[in-house]
Amino acid sequence: MKPCYIVSALLLCISPTLHAYTTFAQAGAKVGGRSYPDPSPYTVLPFADGQTDSHTDAVSHAFGSVYDQGFDENTESGYSYRRQAIASADASPGVLKAYASAGYFLDGPNPPNNLGVVGVGKAEFTDTFSIFSSKFFVDINIEYHLSGSMQGLAKVKGGLRVSSYDDTFGIHASEAIASPLKFECSSNINSCTGKATVSVPANWDISISGFLEVLAAANSDPNSQKYGDAIANYGNTARVFISAVDPRNKIVSGSGFDYSPVSVPVPASIWLFGSGILGFVCRLRKPLWR
Repeated sequence: MKPCYIVSALLLCISPTLHAYTTFAQAGAKVGGRSYPDPSPYTVLPFADGQTDSHTDAVSHAFGSVYDQGFDENTESGYSYRRQAIASADASPGVLKAYASAGYFLDGPNPPNNLGVVGVGKAEFTDTFSIFSSKFFVDINIEYHLSGSMQGLAKVKGGLRVSSYDDTFGIHASEAIASPLKFECSSNINSCTGKATVSVPANWDISISGFLEVLAAANSDPNSQKYGDAIANYGNTARVFISAVDPRNKIVSGSGFDYSPVSVPVPASIWLFGSGILGFVCRLRKPLWR
């Protein structure tokens, strides 16, 4: 075999083992009906408009928007009411985005009894990773970063889950307009923050999943408190990181994405692309190998 093709084959051999990752995104908006409080505020159905998107080895995106208005020629604006809700969600390995807004405008003396408006966005991903070491178990850092902005009746929740054959670790985050960001963790995590150090088996496929959900609601009901405009903007904020405590240990994700805090995720296809380019260059330089 020619030296050039030997190098190409070796590059393929040392590249990460490829496994499928999955993504899911859902966004929905609705008007009418009691939007809040609701038994399950993150799954308000049916949506007046929305999308559900899911993929294997590809990102997912969903969007929903609904607009409703009532005319009244006796008002200054010409409307008795207007209401609108918007939601979006994007999911990729380690990066989750979600946005929701809801609001209404009243100008008439006799608006509908209920002007419930709600937007909901949800994003999820699953992946696998392995950490290579001569030890049976190694310590790794797992992190879930969540930051954003909200106003009015808005909520957000998210988290990550890491599972091996003998243990599962989880970090859950939540925030509301009247409740600052807080974390809840599984019982096998000693210090419950957005970051934890856990022990996992080496040289073994470990599953990881993350999710982000947001809700924004506006409600005007004669029998309940009135809520105005609401926004939950977490469009660039939920990130999942994995890193080895001992830098000599190497973490490789099944999808080829790099979850380290200091790196930009790179798809595993880069390895295949690189080996292909090398083979192509070798063909161009064929006379040199004679």
